[in-house]
Amino acid sequence: MNNNNTYFTKEIFSKDIDLETNDDVLERIYGDNVKPTDKLSVEFWFLTDTEIKAIVFKDVLIKTYPEYLEIKVEEYDGDYEISGITNPLRMNLETINNWNIKMWDIGYIYDCKLDGWQVGT
Repeated sequence: MNNNNTYFTKEIFSKDIDLETNDDVLERIYGDNVKPTDKLSVEFWFLTDTEIKAIVFKDVLIKTYPEYLEIKVEEYDGDYEISGITNPLRMNLETINNWNIKMWDIGYIYDCKLDGWQVGT
């Protein structure tokens, strides 16, 4: 693990993953007639503090997840946002939490914090 992070610090990595929120998000999605067995693409956002980190991370995501779409970097309130869209994922808590943990971990390696996700329903 990287102990030199300036944006996504070890303390944030250790304490702030907040998987509990995924259950609330999924409950709202289920209210739109989506079932846990349905597969939907997930829009996601990461944030970091330098354009270089954002570009490097974008390139890592493209190489690691070639099935992800529209991965791009944009300036966002003095930080840099890396966004994209996953391949369709099953909309159950286990799948979403596992995906969230993977994104949290890979983001930490490159000092880019997963800031949110949503699905279009």
